[in-house]
Amino acid sequence: MENEKHEFHIAIEKEIFEKLDVIKDYHGIKNITEIIRFLITKEHREIKRSE
Repeated sequence: MENEKHEFHIAIEKEIFEKLDVIKDYHGIKNITEIIRFLITKEHREIKRSE
């Protein structure tokens, strides 16, 4: 179950997409999927620290 995958598709405003590009360039991330994984992991760590 660890490698179970779920797929989702979203539409986002151009402004948000441009912000993702800035994050991608700043952190040297290759694509949008990796940005999403990075941001989710980062936020999850912050939540765990505050518990």
